Amino acid sequence: MAICNGCLVLHRDGEIAYCTEELDGNACIGYAEPHLAGVMACRITPRGTRCRHCDEAMRRRLAIAPRFVPEREPVPAN
Repeated sequence: MAICNGCLVLHRDGEIAYCTEELDGNACIGYAEPHLAGVMACRITPRGTRCRHCDEAMRRRLAIAPRFVPEREPVPAN
């Protein structure tokens, strides 16, 4: 069984962003193959830049999210 030495990085909407092996100048054996370092979310992109794909996905997600309205329930006193 082939296994990649890198970590598979996913955008916030679940789409594959990249493999860390590609950042190191190596080739990923395939996104569908197991990755030795596992999977992580695309929260910090290389060189401290923002991920436009994730920003757009979160903008769409927040636009359709239901409005948060806290229920007014009395809090029992101790």
